[in-house]
Amino acid sequence: MRNFLRSLGLFFLVAILIACQPHILQNAPLEQSVTSANCRIVEHEGGRTQICGKPQKVAILEPKLLSMALALGVQPAAYADYYTVRSPRFDNPSQQIPYLGQFVTSQPINLGDRDTPSLELLTLLKPDLILDVSWRKNPLLSSIAPTVSIDIDKAWQSNLKIVAQALDQEKNVEAVLTSHQQALDQVRAQLSSLVGTHPKILNVVASPTMDHISVDYGGNAIRLLEKIGFQPVALPTIDPSSAERFQIDLETLAQIDADIILVNSWRLDNWDGRSAYQVPLRDLQQQWAKQPLLHTSRAWKEKRVYFVDYYLWIGVTMPPLADSLILEQLPSLLRSPNLSLLD
Repeated sequence: MRNFLRSLGLFFLVAILIACQPHILQNAPLEQSVTSANCRIVEHEGGRTQICGKPQKVAILEPKLLSMALALGVQPAAYADYYTVRSPRFDNPSQQIPYLGQFVTSQPINLGDRDTPSLELLTLLKPDLILDVSWRKNPLLSSIAPTVSIDIDKAWQSNLKIVAQALDQEKNVEAVLTSHQQALDQVRAQLSSLVGTHPKILNVVASPTMDHISVDYGGNAIRLLEKIGFQPVALPTIDPSSAERFQIDLETLAQIDADIILVNSWRLDNWDGRSAYQVPLRDLQQQWAKQPLLHTSRAWKEKRVYFVDYYLWIGVTMPPLADSLILEQLPSLLRSPNLSLLD
């Protein structure tokens, strides 16, 4: 009964907030929406939102948006991650938040899973700003605090500018973009000789048990590799422009002629929210070693098959910090053969 009354009270609170709707200004003329020199209108995927001053308590509901906020110098007050963390706060973020946690110096409130962040905690927090993804389309969020919705399928550079405007950090955008370009140019120079001798690269996604294998043409890492000079390899029967990923079988995979193969995989579903984030890449490598069909490829014979984490390289973390971490790894990863393949 106590839980029921608590939920009922939250329902009425949110209903009252929705009726007020002070933040979304989709129908108001732009010139009438700015009520003071300290306020601005942020145009985003969900409409136009008025934000006044520099947000101090920022709630972030997606790892991709956390990457942008951190790159701009803003720490989260609350956060919803891809993996479930059981602590009420991210009190040890470097261990609790994969990759991005090393950049988190606050101890943000844990809002739960990014797919279903806690509206109750958000209401209690009273954030100055909510950064959300556009696919959620939850009108309750804008009733709690000014909400900016980002289409994460669009170019991250454009999204970064929207996030920066919302956070009042536009002065930092140019530095982030310049740093990214400098890192890319540096790695391009470091790998130029390898690109000349081993240009064809294949980006594969494989489940830890190898019951699912697909070729990826749209992940963030493959776009970076193209900018460095590598050429993504496709089967003659596949048009990479028609979709970002194609599922294949072992026989098809063995027929693809590639100089380098990147194998992306993810952690098994036993993440307990307390131990360090780890992906069983070594186990997957051993699984591949047991498949004689895969040993016929030139990449395997030259020991140029490398195993990496899907969370960082394709699916979840995203730029600009994901790019920074990938670019740091690429030279040491690719310039030398993977000698452990024969272990």
